[in-house]
Parts: sequence; C-alpha cells; structure tokens
Amino acid sequence: MHLPDGLLDPVTTIVLWVITVTVMILGYFRMGKMFEKEDSEKLIPYIGVLAAIIFAFQFVNYPVPGGTSGHLVGGTLVAVILGPWASVIVLFLILVIQSLFADGGITALGANAFNMGIIGGIVGFYLVTLLVRALNKTSLKKELKVSIATAIGSYIAIVLASFICGIEIAIGGKVPIAIAVPAMVFWHLLIGIGEGIISALIIFYIYKAKPDLITTESILGVN
Repeated sequence: MHLPDGLLDPVTTIVLWVITVTVMILGYFRMGKMFEKEDSEKLIPYIGVLAAIIFAFQFVNYPVPGGTSGHLVGGTLVAVILGPWASVIVLFLILVIQSLFADGGITALGANAFNMGIIGGIVGFYLVTLLVRALNKTSLKKELKVSIATAIGSYIAIVLASFICGIEIAIGGKVPIAIAVPAMVFWHLLIGIGEGIISALIIFYIYKAKPDLITTESILGVN
C-alpha cells in the first residue's frame, strides 16, 4: 500500500495532502489534551515503542500489480491504543522515515497517510467502537471484547484502505481500475487476516500486562 512517486495524478495527490494535513492539525490539538495529564510523560517512550512496532509491521512488502505493494498496516492498532487522531500522526511519521529509504514516495506521503492513517486508523477505530458496543451485550470479559473487535475492525479497515488505494491508482490513469482494485483488494483480503490476528494479540497482551495503556476505553464504550 506504499504508493511511489508519480503513480497518482497531481490533483489526487494534492487533495489527499490537504485532507491529511488538515486531519493531522486537528489531531495535534486533540493529542495535546492527552499530554495535559500528570503522568503523560510516561506515554512518550510508549509512543516510540509503538511506532517501532508499526514500522516492523510494514517492513515486509509484497509486490502488487500496478506499481504498489501489500503489507500489514497497524493503523487500527495505534488508534485503539492511543486514539484515532494519534494514528494519523504516528503513521505519517513512520511513512516519512520509510520514504527516505525509498519505501513509498515523498510526494505520495499525503496519499499513503490518508490510506493507512485515516482509513486504516480513524475509520478502523470507529468500526472497533461499533463492534465493542455490540459485544457489550455479551458476557465476554472486557479484554476479549476489545481484542475481538480490534481483530475484525483491523481486517475491515485494511481491506477498505486497499480498495480506496486501488481507486486512487486508477484515477491516475496509469493502471486500469479493473486491474488496480482487484489486485489491491485480493492481496489485502489475505494480509488482513494476519493484521487482525496480530493486532488482537497485542491488545490482549496489553490488557493482561498494563491495561491502563489503552487510553481509549471511554470512547470505545467498553464495559
């Protein structure tokens, strides 16, 4: 899902940059409230470790016909732990570092952050929220509700992001939609299984080891 430079048309590239930067500015102020708490300094190394995990998530790329790639994303995982707005900022910073090593284009950063941070993170988070509230009707323990919801939400979000990425490629006119969309979605239908399982296991582990690091419980509405 790392789009290289030159694959998207200029209009799509600019529009996605504007959307991504706007969301990041909003996210910056929303995250500012998180650091107003007395113990907020403990979150800084935690965010760094989480970013490193997501970097490793995306390390293995599978070439996809049309000029891009398929890989784990981790946007929903970040959103469930730190909040939906944080996912965009964290994913953007990771993508900046990766682009310096030719893993994704620099001009395509806006599009890549849109797909992985906004669709994979924010949309994924609110899918998890809906699923958690549905699971609240069951007798499952809290950690199981959030873990299951994260698995399903992560899966849907990565497939949705791959679908939108395929459309973006097709709009550029270099790859027909009949090739771009099926290729992207097919691989991420498979990759999404790993995304969901790994994300759920990490959430479950955090609940067992240090549950207070899940900062979004009040938004998720878990009980």
